[in-house]
Amino acid sequence: MSAFRGIRVLDLSRVLAGPSCGQLLADFGAEVIKVEDVGGDENRKWAPVVDGESANYLSVNRGKRGMTLNLKSASGQEILAGLVARSDVVIDSFLPAVARRLKVDDESLRAIRPDLVHVTISGYGHDGPLAGKPGYDLMLQAFSGMMAMTGEPDGGPIRAGASFIDMATGMLAFSGVSTALYARLAGHAAGQHIRVSLLETAIALLGYHVPALTLAGKVPTRDGSGVWHIVPYQAFRTKDGYVLAGATNDAAWQRLCAAIGADALGGNPAYATSAQRIAEREPVIAALSAIFAGRETAEWVRLLDAANVPCSPVNDIAQALAHPQVQAMQMVLDVPASGGHALKLVGVPLNLSATPAQPGSAPPKLGEHTDDILREELGLDAARIAALRREGAI
Repeated sequence: MSAFRGIRVLDLSRVLAGPSCGQLLADFGAEVIKVEDVGGDENRKWAPVVDGESANYLSVNRGKRGMTLNLKSASGQEILAGLVARSDVVIDSFLPAVARRLKVDDESLRAIRPDLVHVTISGYGHDGPLAGKPGYDLMLQAFSGMMAMTGEPDGGPIRAGASFIDMATGMLAFSGVSTALYARLAGHAAGQHIRVSLLETAIALLGYHVPALTLAGKVPTRDGSGVWHIVPYQAFRTKDGYVLAGATNDAAWQRLCAAIGADALGGNPAYATSAQRIAEREPVIAALSAIFAGRETAEWVRLLDAANVPCSPVNDIAQALAHPQVQAMQMVLDVPASGGHALKLVGVPLNLSATPAQPGSAPPKLGEHTDDILREELGLDAARIAALRREGAI
């Protein structure tokens, strides 16, 4: 049994955040139709592109049927209305003025389907002076303060390696849809307009940094792989790579020192407490760095694990994906694709015992299911579909 079996979703969104929400809904059983302009979702063209398929696009469009639709045409608007009328959920990521012009704003959609769950994803939010400004993940890493706190102390701001604001926004949108569908089922609301943004996600992800600023006046600085409020807790160079090691409390500090043979450090009263180690960060880190450089990463991980000290090898992505733990959690899936081969795509990071995810087929080619959708959903015959294609509506 799938949690969202029978739920119909119209995904009008582009790039990562909105499509990732649609993919999660598809993973849990919803019927998702991805609607693209006749030119296609812009992330179809983002590198790397292998055999005509973009890794970016493939990462967030699994389990959907795909069609093209020119929303600027009268026929396109007629088809849109027919699809909305049959949908429980619509996902869009248009700027407000564009949404109104294309009649995918909440008022227009709700006039067609009053109990609709409508998700709008924006860069900077639905209100305020930047409401009409487009936004991408990297822009919001910069705007939110995240880039300013990321990087080496003597270097410039650095972006995070993954588009985590986009992906987290998609997850929040998914949770919003789930909440709104439950509210509709329970009779608490007929339908709702859910609005999420990269900005709100980014500020929320700042987490403890917000009260650290508002209550203690602490503006986080760039600390490389470490954090300013726990010393040590960072990556150290080893003989063959890096190991992440930390002492999250005073007892862990003593265990760390004992595990690596740093008895002098552990016995030094100047480093006994967390506050003292923060104040003496430079000599503490320098002493530990000299010790960690003497052995290989795997040996340090073995010693630190045995002593119950927080640690991890600093893996590259290939090492992480190949790790038995990642494989055990099925976070890399073989998804059947056309031609008999399989795509290795990211798994589902949400586990339900009774209604687990059932990841679907490979992401659709551009317009792959246009004819089928128009025929099955709206009852159009081959002649009408051919006319729509001649008009440029599909």
